Amino acid sequence: MKSSEFQQRITQPVQELSTQLLRLATAFWQTLKEYPEVTQEVAKDPFTSEVKADGVTVELLILLLHVCDRVASATFSIALPVQAASVLRNSFMAGLVGSALTGFVSTTCAEDEADEQEEVRADLLHVYNTRATQYGFFPIGSTDKQDNEALFKLAGIRLAEALECPENAEIISHGVEVVIACLTALRERLPLKETFGKLIAEVQ
Repeated sequence: MKSSEFQQRITQPVQELSTQLLRLATAFWQTLKEYPEVTQEVAKDPFTSEVKADGVTVELLILLLHVCDRVASATFSIALPVQAASVLRNSFMAGLVGSALTGFVSTTCAEDEADEQEEVRADLLHVYNTRATQYGFFPIGSTDKQDNEALFKLAGIRLAEALECPENAEIISHGVEVVIACLTALRERLPLKETFGKLIAEVQ
Protein backbone atom coordinates (compact mmCIF):
# COMPACT_ATOMS: atom_id res chain seq x y z
CA MET A 1 0.00 0.00 0.00
CA LYS A 2 1.33 3.45 -0.94
CA SER A 3 2.05 5.93 1.82
CA SER A 4 -0.72 8.27 0.67
CA GLU A 5 -3.24 5.42 0.55
CA PHE A 6 -2.20 4.24 4.00
CA GLN A 7 -2.54 7.75 5.43
CA GLN A 8 -6.01 8.06 3.91
CA ARG A 9 -7.14 4.74 5.42
CA ILE A 10 -6.15 5.77 8.95
CA THR A 11 -7.53 9.32 8.69
CA GLN A 12 -11.15 8.60 9.64
CA PRO A 13 -10.59 6.69 12.91
CA VAL A 14 -7.91 9.24 13.90
CA GLN A 15 -10.24 12.18 13.23
CA GLU A 16 -13.03 10.51 15.19
CA LEU A 17 -10.70 9.93 18.14
CA SER A 18 -9.42 13.52 18.04
CA THR A 19 -13.00 14.81 18.16
CA GLN A 20 -13.71 12.65 21.20
CA LEU A 21 -10.51 13.83 22.91
CA LEU A 22 -11.50 17.46 22.45
CA ARG A 23 -14.99 16.76 23.83
CA LEU A 24 -13.45 15.00 26.81
CA ALA A 25 -11.07 17.87 27.54
CA THR A 26 -13.93 20.36 27.29
CA ALA A 27 -16.15 18.28 29.57
CA PHE A 28 -13.48 18.04 32.26
CA TRP A 29 -12.85 21.77 32.13
CA GLN A 30 -16.54 22.08 33.02
CA THR A 31 -15.93 19.67 35.91
CA LEU A 32 -12.96 21.70 37.18
CA LYS A 33 -14.94 24.92 36.86
CA GLU A 34 -17.52 23.63 39.35
CA TYR A 35 -15.05 23.85 42.25
CA PRO A 36 -15.74 27.11 44.16
CA GLU A 37 -12.07 28.08 44.23
CA VAL A 38 -11.87 27.78 40.45
CA THR A 39 -15.14 29.64 39.95
CA GLN A 40 -13.81 32.49 42.10
CA GLU A 41 -10.52 32.59 40.21
CA VAL A 42 -12.27 32.78 36.84
CA ALA A 43 -14.70 35.44 38.11
CA LYS A 44 -11.88 37.73 39.25
CA ASP A 45 -11.53 39.19 35.76
CA PRO A 46 -14.37 38.56 33.29
CA PHE A 47 -12.15 39.75 30.43
CA THR A 48 -9.75 36.82 30.93
CA SER A 49 -12.32 34.12 31.73
CA GLU A 50 -12.46 32.87 28.14
CA VAL A 51 -8.68 32.77 27.87
CA LYS A 52 -8.47 30.77 31.09
CA ALA A 53 -11.15 28.34 29.91
CA ASP A 54 -9.30 27.80 26.63
CA GLY A 55 -5.99 27.45 28.47
CA VAL A 56 -7.28 24.71 30.79
CA THR A 57 -9.02 22.89 27.94
CA VAL A 58 -5.90 22.83 25.80
CA GLU A 59 -3.76 21.64 28.73
CA LEU A 60 -6.16 18.74 29.28
CA LEU A 61 -6.21 18.02 25.55
CA ILE A 62 -2.42 17.97 25.38
CA LEU A 63 -2.22 15.58 28.34
CA LEU A 64 -4.75 13.27 26.67
CA LEU A 65 -2.78 13.37 23.42
CA HIS A 66 0.42 12.54 25.28
CA VAL A 67 -1.17 9.55 27.00
CA CYS A 68 -2.58 8.35 23.67
CA ASP A 69 0.96 8.48 22.29
CA ARG A 70 2.28 6.39 25.18
CA VAL A 71 -0.46 3.80 24.87
CA ALA A 72 -0.25 3.67 21.08
CA SER A 73 3.53 3.23 21.12
CA ALA A 74 3.27 0.34 23.57
CA THR A 75 0.39 -1.29 21.69
CA PHE A 76 1.97 -1.00 18.24
CA SER A 77 5.35 -2.27 19.46
CA ILE A 78 3.71 -5.44 20.78
CA ALA A 79 1.61 -6.10 17.67
CA LEU A 80 4.05 -5.13 14.89
CA PRO A 81 7.71 -5.35 13.87
CA VAL A 82 9.84 -2.43 15.05
CA GLN A 83 9.90 -0.51 11.76
CA ALA A 84 6.18 -0.92 11.06
CA ALA A 85 5.32 0.05 14.64
CA SER A 86 7.43 3.21 14.37
CA VAL A 87 5.88 4.25 11.03
CA LEU A 88 2.36 3.64 12.31
CA ARG A 89 3.00 5.50 15.57
CA ASN A 90 4.41 8.52 13.72
CA SER A 91 1.52 8.60 11.24
CA PHE A 92 -1.05 8.14 13.99
CA MET A 93 0.29 10.87 16.26
CA ALA A 94 0.90 13.35 13.44
CA GLY A 95 -2.71 12.89 12.38
CA LEU A 96 -4.12 12.89 15.90
CA VAL A 97 -2.25 15.96 17.15
CA GLY A 98 -2.86 17.86 13.92
CA SER A 99 -6.55 17.04 13.88
CA ALA A 100 -7.09 17.74 17.59
CA LEU A 101 -5.30 21.09 17.55
CA THR A 102 -7.04 22.12 14.33
CA GLY A 103 -10.39 21.25 15.90
CA PHE A 104 -9.55 23.26 19.00
CA VAL A 105 -8.45 26.30 16.98
CA SER A 106 -11.49 26.09 14.70
CA THR A 107 -13.73 26.15 17.77
CA THR A 108 -11.97 28.86 19.77
CA CYS A 109 -10.76 31.11 16.94
CA ALA A 110 -13.63 30.75 14.50
CA GLU A 111 -13.73 34.47 13.73
CA ASP A 112 -9.99 34.81 13.12
CA GLU A 113 -8.35 34.93 9.68
CA ALA A 114 -6.74 31.76 8.33
CA ASP A 115 -3.19 33.01 8.90
CA GLU A 116 -4.04 33.93 12.51
CA GLN A 117 -5.49 30.46 13.09
CA GLU A 118 -2.34 28.92 11.62
CA GLU A 119 -0.21 30.98 14.00
CA VAL A 120 -2.25 29.77 16.98
CA ARG A 121 -1.91 26.16 15.76
CA ALA A 122 1.86 26.58 15.54
CA ASP A 123 1.97 28.00 19.07
CA LEU A 124 -0.12 25.11 20.40
CA LEU A 125 2.09 22.57 18.65
CA HIS A 126 5.09 24.12 20.40
CA VAL A 127 3.28 23.83 23.74
CA TYR A 128 2.39 20.20 22.93
CA ASN A 129 6.04 19.34 22.19
CA THR A 130 7.17 21.07 25.39
CA ARG A 131 4.61 19.25 27.52
CA ALA A 132 5.38 15.92 25.84
CA THR A 133 9.00 16.31 26.90
CA GLN A 134 8.02 17.25 30.45
CA TYR A 135 5.44 14.47 30.82
CA GLY A 136 7.80 12.02 29.14
CA PHE A 137 9.97 11.93 32.24
CA PHE A 138 7.20 10.01 33.99
CA PRO A 139 6.31 6.44 32.96
CA ILE A 140 2.61 6.06 32.17
CA GLY A 141 1.13 3.01 33.87
CA SER A 142 4.04 2.71 36.25
CA THR A 143 3.51 0.51 39.29
CA ASP A 144 5.49 3.08 41.29
CA LYS A 145 2.85 5.25 42.95
CA GLN A 146 5.32 8.09 43.31
CA ASP A 147 5.82 8.28 39.52
CA ASN A 148 2.09 8.62 38.93
CA GLU A 149 1.62 11.15 41.71
CA ALA A 150 4.45 13.30 40.36
CA LEU A 151 2.98 13.24 36.84
CA PHE A 152 -0.50 14.10 38.09
CA LYS A 153 0.91 16.89 40.26
CA LEU A 154 2.75 18.42 37.31
CA ALA A 155 -0.41 18.27 35.19
CA GLY A 156 -2.36 19.88 38.05
CA ILE A 157 0.20 22.69 38.21
CA ARG A 158 -0.17 23.27 34.47
CA LEU A 159 -3.93 23.67 34.94
CA ALA A 160 -3.37 26.15 37.77
CA GLU A 161 -0.94 28.07 35.56
CA ALA A 162 -3.61 28.26 32.86
CA LEU A 163 -5.90 29.78 35.48
CA GLU A 164 -3.12 32.25 36.34
CA CYS A 165 -2.78 31.03 39.93
CA PRO A 166 0.21 28.64 39.78
CA GLU A 167 0.80 28.65 43.54
CA ASN A 168 -2.79 28.02 44.63
CA ALA A 169 -2.50 24.65 46.40
CA GLU A 170 -6.27 24.06 46.50
CA ILE A 171 -6.67 24.58 42.77
CA ILE A 172 -3.66 22.37 42.05
CA SER A 173 -5.26 19.67 44.21
CA HIS A 174 -8.56 20.00 42.34
CA GLY A 175 -6.62 19.92 39.10
CA VAL A 176 -5.02 16.63 40.08
CA GLU A 177 -8.47 15.17 40.83
CA VAL A 178 -9.73 16.26 37.43
CA VAL A 179 -6.64 14.93 35.65
CA ILE A 180 -7.07 11.49 37.23
CA ALA A 181 -10.78 11.45 36.35
CA CYS A 182 -10.03 12.61 32.80
CA LEU A 183 -7.45 9.87 32.23
CA THR A 184 -9.83 7.30 33.70
CA ALA A 185 -12.49 8.45 31.24
CA LEU A 186 -9.97 8.17 28.41
CA ARG A 187 -9.31 4.57 29.33
CA GLU A 188 -12.91 3.55 30.02
CA ARG A 189 -15.05 5.67 27.69
CA LEU A 190 -13.04 6.23 24.53
CA PRO A 191 -12.51 3.45 21.96
CA LEU A 192 -8.71 3.35 22.11
CA LYS A 193 -8.45 -0.42 21.68
CA GLU A 194 -10.87 -0.40 18.74
CA THR A 195 -9.03 2.49 17.07
CA PHE A 196 -5.63 0.87 17.51
CA GLY A 197 -7.04 -2.42 16.25
CA LYS A 198 -8.24 -0.76 13.04
CA LEU A 199 -4.87 0.90 12.48
CA ILE A 200 -2.90 -2.28 13.12
CA ALA A 201 -5.19 -4.17 10.71
CA GLU A 202 -4.29 -1.66 7.96
CA VAL A 203 -0.60 -2.46 8.41
CA GLN A 204 -0.84 -6.23 8.57
